[in-house]
Amino acid sequence: MIGTERGGRTANVSWGSIIAGVVTFLAVTILLSLVTAGIGLGGSGIGATIWSVIALVIALAAAGFVAGALALRSGLLHGFLTWATSLVVALALTVWLSASLLGGVVSSATQALSGTDVTQVVEDVQSNVDEEEAQEQTDEALQDAQQTAEDAAETAQAASWWGFAGLLLGAVIAALGGMLGVRSVVKRDPDTTAAPVTTTR
Repeated sequence: MIGTERGGRTANVSWGSIIAGVVTFLAVTILLSLVTAGIGLGGSGIGATIWSVIALVIALAAAGFVAGALALRSGLLHGFLTWATSLVVALALTVWLSASLLGGVVSSATQALSGTDVTQVVEDVQSNVDEEEAQEQTDEALQDAQQTAEDAAETAQAASWWGFAGLLLGAVIAALGGMLGVRSVVKRDPDTTAAPVTTTR
């Protein structure tokens, strides 16, 4: 479970098994996300949210199980490292996709504004707005922005706590999956637990 030498191995970590677990996590996540999309498009937002959580649990459990079964040792360690590596890979993919989308939006906006006389538009707006009305609109906008910022801070705080709890639970699930993967192989093949043969003089 935790890490012992088996079959003459000197290392407790098998990165090949961890990579296999990460690939399993990504594949299962993509597969089950299609079900999530189907539920969401069907008009059930709550159902899609619940299924997203269930799909994540299934993907992490499968990833930990595969990593532990292939490693034949240190099930908890391989399951946990599979979770950690999957988290880093998912974060990197999210940042890359976000950067790509943001670049496309900026490019489209630049092209749209390239043929527009922005100064003329601003002058037209200023000429059509009275100073008192402009001041009132500015004050209202500031109040709305302040309220929106407070609401966003409360939402972000709650999301941070829920995210922490979810990630911690994911680590536990992946680690337990790795432990079960090792136990399944050991029960099927008892020779994997045999201690190395030592000779005496």
